[in-house]
Amino acid sequence: MKRFGLHRALDTLGWWEVLFSRGPSRLLAFNSLVDAAGTGLALVCLPFYAIRVAHLSASELGIVLSAGGLCELIAAVPNGAAASRFGVRRFIVATKVLQACAFAGLAFATGVVPMLVLAALAGASRAGSGGLGQSLAVAVLGEQERATILGCVRALRNIGYLLSAGLGSCLLAIGGSTPLRLALLVNAASFLLGALWIGRLRLLRAGVLPERTDWSVLHDVEYLGLIACAAVFGSSLVVLTVGLPLWVMRYPQIPSWTTGCVVLVNTALVVVFQVRFSRRLDTVDRAVRAIWRSALAFAAMAGLLALTAHAPALLAVALIGIAALTLTMGELLESPSWWTLSMLLAPANRRNEYLAAFDLCWALVGIFGSALMTVVVSAGPAGWLCYGAALLAAAAAGRLLASRRAARFGGASVTEATQTSVSVPS
Repeated sequence: MKRFGLHRALDTLGWWEVLFSRGPSRLLAFNSLVDAAGTGLALVCLPFYAIRVAHLSASELGIVLSAGGLCELIAAVPNGAAASRFGVRRFIVATKVLQACAFAGLAFATGVVPMLVLAALAGASRAGSGGLGQSLAVAVLGEQERATILGCVRALRNIGYLLSAGLGSCLLAIGGSTPLRLALLVNAASFLLGALWIGRLRLLRAGVLPERTDWSVLHDVEYLGLIACAAVFGSSLVVLTVGLPLWVMRYPQIPSWTTGCVVLVNTALVVVFQVRFSRRLDTVDRAVRAIWRSALAFAAMAGLLALTAHAPALLAVALIGIAALTLTMGELLESPSWWTLSMLLAPANRRNEYLAAFDLCWALVGIFGSALMTVVVSAGPAGWLCYGAALLAAAAAGRLLASRRAARFGGASVTEATQTSVSVPS
């Protein structure tokens, strides 16, 4: 009876059953888990490798990481165009192989120039991968299963990052250059394994590849506006990694261990609930409403953190605990909402270009998020209040842009209005 109850509990997670099913869903799920574990391991160990083994200074490491982020920003739209031109599945396989080569090279590189070139290659190959992954999911599973599998992917990626954090800590504890090189080589192997799994996927139907490269997304002001709004929401990720740690150091009455607890709570709740939220937010109307609720949750989180500035230790811990819950609620709502809006408000016959371009929001967060979060913390409680106001403004702008864009097609999504021209390249 206990075993049966455990199985029922695991099935409610949404992603557990996918891992043990047959077909493309399991391949996509394992790809996300292994990719996140390898990437997380590299993120933990790369700075130590660059400084201790490759002999880079701290400023040179910053330049190398910035180069990767800049290349990711520049290459997002071209990558989407290339995916449409040559096929999204083939393109993803090719970029995974390139990323494997880049990290295998990083494991033996020394000096700033080789590290800079390889980081640029990794960033350019990674550009647009999130959006193209969504396009691939639709190509192999269909529109009906898109929301569920994307929820599974996000939950499993969180598990992968947890696993990589533990393994990375062990490798760092061992010390020496060999464990650090091994971490980068494991990440390279994860990309090769992912390329093998993606290559095995079969498309629902063959499609006609476009005859020319299309750059229309760069002139689509409404869609670019949605990307900017999504970037504001995406900054919530930097709250956990940069904002809260800096805030705790600024106000020493707040115990430092609260930052680790918030990360654990956030990760656990995403793993448990993300699939459920994703299934519900599968239309434009539902996504638009959820964006506003997400902004309210983020604004509440910002207000609670502002109150901790001069609160006694016990009260500050309680406020941060509630803030962690509201932050997670906002993330559970905003992620599937932006997935849905990015997909359904993109022309179906140019889906790859548009979804790859939507990944610009994450590139913007990677380049500017940490610096802006530093400004928020430096401004004290007023900084958090301004941050909450910015999220509410982004939600209002996003709702307006999404509603106007959908209304121009008679209440249908852009995808539905252009369904007759859909092509699903291999």
